[in-house]
Amino acid sequence: MRVIRNILLRLLGLRLYLQLVSKLYIYCVSRGFWKSKYPELFYLDSVLSSGDTCIDIGANLGYYSTRMLRLVGKNGHVYAVEPIPLFGEIWKKNVQPHKNPHVQLFPFALGKDSGTVQMGIPEKNGRIHHGMTKIASSAQEKYVRFFDVEMRNPDELFADLTDLHFIKCDVEGYESVVFENMQKTINRFRPLVQSELGGQENRMKVISLFNDMQYDCAVLHNNSLEKISTDKAMTLSQDFYFIPR
Repeated sequence: MRVIRNILLRLLGLRLYLQLVSKLYIYCVSRGFWKSKYPELFYLDSVLSSGDTCIDIGANLGYYSTRMLRLVGKNGHVYAVEPIPLFGEIWKKNVQPHKNPHVQLFPFALGKDSGTVQMGIPEKNGRIHHGMTKIASSAQEKYVRFFDVEMRNPDELFADLTDLHFIKCDVEGYESVVFENMQKTINRFRPLVQSELGGQENRMKVISLFNDMQYDCAVLHNNSLEKISTDKAMTLSQDFYFIPR
């Protein structure tokens, strides 16, 4: 499979390669494939309903956004946050078929202060990991492409929201910074939150932060949420959910 990916990448170039793989992925998921491999993505069916409002932070190529759009319908709202211009262009192509008037892409990284940061697409073992694109200064890795992107404060960005049911956040170890600066929004609406939490320090900060906001930590088990202790959370390698008490 790696050989095939590398051949396609060389033949198509990065942009067309990502367009192809994202289209194939979204098509397969829409047909019900890979439920056991990506249970959190399919669990959205149990979380979102028509008319709901949700935020997809780290929207990448639109894997979550497209499913969110299908579930919330024409009366729902999806706000996607994706700072990488290349990913944003492909995201738009992938969400266009849904023709939802209430979908919006914010082309920003999220953090404490406004400004410009550099992000990079990493390469590991000869494979491009577009889903692990991150702030380049946060890790010593090999990157295949860099992007200078604008950073915005999430509480300021979402200050005009009137409703919010669900947040998904995957920003490659930067989640604690995002949530620290999104507390006003979270406390105002008390949404269910799903997040990948890479790095022990980052994970501990996020769990502690949500505990202070009166949220319980949980993981997906047999298609339902199971509340867990902080100690257990530190040993797991899966997405976490934060449930308002």
